[in-house]
Amino acid sequence: FFFAWFMQKQAPNEENGGMEERYGYTWTQNDDEVTIQVPVPEGTSAKSISVVFDVHTLSVGLKNAEPFFKGKLYRPVREDECTWSLEGKSVIAIYLQKVNSKHEEWWPCVIEGHQEIDLKAIKPPPKHVNDLDEGAIPVIQKMMFDQQQKRQGLPTSDELMYEEAIKKAGKPPGF
Repeated sequence: FFFAWFMQKQAPNEENGGMEERYGYTWTQNDDEVTIQVPVPEGTSAKSISVVFDVHTLSVGLKNAEPFFKGKLYRPVREDECTWSLEGKSVIAIYLQKVNSKHEEWWPCVIEGHQEIDLKAIKPPPKHVNDLDEGAIPVIQKMMFDQQQKRQGLPTSDELMYEEAIKKAGKPPGF
């Protein structure tokens, strides 16, 4: 029964993450970052916490004790850009920077083998055109211009360029 429940993918939360009940943490994600929230006993000091990560692994717990959880991350992270903090002396907040942030990549889980979310149910936040890479911006601007021109019954950018080329070359003989 437990195995069947565990294998079911959970619906993502509003921030495209999930809850790992076995290890007691919740997580969220966006294009750039995965944020993990791990509750600890009230009054825990930052000095008593052990958060160890590298490009491929994460271990979280209290010093001189077995980790709450540890394992291989679903995807690599930028180790030098990852950090953690103790919030309100009751929650460890871990911020992992995704390596593939330029490409929209959603994680089904934080640690391999942990509870997964259903990636088909992810609702990525809308992107502003200025957030796209440099090569995509002119293509999208051209598409938007062409759509507006078509709605108004006016020539598209390609048709305007063709007309301009004809004007520069002059009328072909016989026209």
